[in-house]
Amino acid sequence: MELSPSNYQVGILGAGLTGLTTALALKRKGVSCKVWEQSSRPGGVIRSKVEQGFLVEEGPNSMLVKTARVNDWLGSLDLEKQLVSASETASKRFLVRDDQVLAMPAGLVPALRTPLYSARAKLRILKEPFVRKSTEADESVGSFVRRRLGHEFLDYGISCLVSGIYAGDPERLSIRHAFPKVWNLEQSHASLIRGAIALSRQRRRQKLPAFKSKMISYDDGLEVLVKRLARDLGSSLNTSVAMEQIGRTSEGKWRLRGRSGAEVFESEVDALVITMPRHQWDQLPFGSNVTADGQSLSAGLRAVDELEYPPLSTLVLGFPREAVDHALDGFGMLIPAAEKRFILGSIFSSSLFPHRAPDGQVALMNFIGGALQPERAALPEAELVDRTCRDLRELLGIRGQPSFVHHRFWPRAIPQYPVGHQEFLDQLGRLESRFPGLHIQGNYRGGPGLSDCIDNALELAEQLQPASAAT
Repeated sequence: MELSPSNYQVGILGAGLTGLTTALALKRKGVSCKVWEQSSRPGGVIRSKVEQGFLVEEGPNSMLVKTARVNDWLGSLDLEKQLVSASETASKRFLVRDDQVLAMPAGLVPALRTPLYSARAKLRILKEPFVRKSTEADESVGSFVRRRLGHEFLDYGISCLVSGIYAGDPERLSIRHAFPKVWNLEQSHASLIRGAIALSRQRRRQKLPAFKSKMISYDDGLEVLVKRLARDLGSSLNTSVAMEQIGRTSEGKWRLRGRSGAEVFESEVDALVITMPRHQWDQLPFGSNVTADGQSLSAGLRAVDELEYPPLSTLVLGFPREAVDHALDGFGMLIPAAEKRFILGSIFSSSLFPHRAPDGQVALMNFIGGALQPERAALPEAELVDRTCRDLRELLGIRGQPSFVHHRFWPRAIPQYPVGHQEFLDQLGRLESRFPGLHIQGNYRGGPGLSDCIDNALELAEQLQPASAAT
């Protein structure tokens, strides 16, 4: 029999953004696909709620669309009427230094004039093209930035970016994997400045327009996207699933048995995709017959390096507009660890997208915890509110108590990409090679952002096309 999309079966464990996107991309190509999710709802950390007139995002607040492929995919979902783009002020970012909320420079001239950095730090940039490139296989973000740009740009720049994207520690995070484009500039051109100039010239010569990233959401929040993916998958998506057994048939297919409520199901698939977080892999009930080279798949998955998922609390606070002195005319503010504040930063949600707060109110999404302050994330809500308001009062001129509070604690938030993350990726690659038909994909591979997850899922769907073979 010749394999074709119509008789090729794919099973996906996990209905986060990666699993849902992979499944729908396969379905559109005519590939039969089933998605099994252990929780009662799809979407993973993407959760949007409306309370007291405030639109709250409990997880990601927005999506930065970074590639034309992701942009085209989103456009194919027929959500244009619900799509909202970030306001024109979203490109303006604030950073705290010496208890002052200062706008980050948006060009060369503003960079020369900004009080964010000392004259010595600005002159240090001129040295960057003459710094030798690293010969190491990997390096921490902290070491890389200090070496190329100096400690001031690390403490009051890149460390804040690390905090905003990963809630991570720049001294442990890998520059090669957390910021691969930056790493590749040094490796290819021996300088970030020379590399950026060379790439710009190359694009002009080839007349290749660079895709301009854009920040988006939807009128009822990011969960609109999840609901559309789930709707289009229809009966291919199964939630509240308790998987009881995963084995292999003599023909090399994957056989799965489980329960969804009172219903018992069995299924056979040609390819199995794991999109669950690393810390959930040990729960997968692989049978004793799932072996290769004398090793069981269960043992192989357990042997893969653990990943750190630092705890994080998101705290959305509402205030009357007249109770806030700051104009809130930007995306938000990042707070360097050197400032010794309680919160990592704050997104000005109601300035970023429309209808995030009732008329006359503003909404601020605050982040607490992360890799550098994990113990803070699990504090009682009342203490979180009190200490967050203290920071907001001193930095943004907020008066009085919040008119709205919504707290979400994530015991395991964003996967970290530590120095040596390549070994983790190599371990996944070796497992996939040993067990044909096994694929592992998630926000721990190829980038943690929503746009990254979609891009990688679409790439995986291309790889999962059945190869014609006689059996």
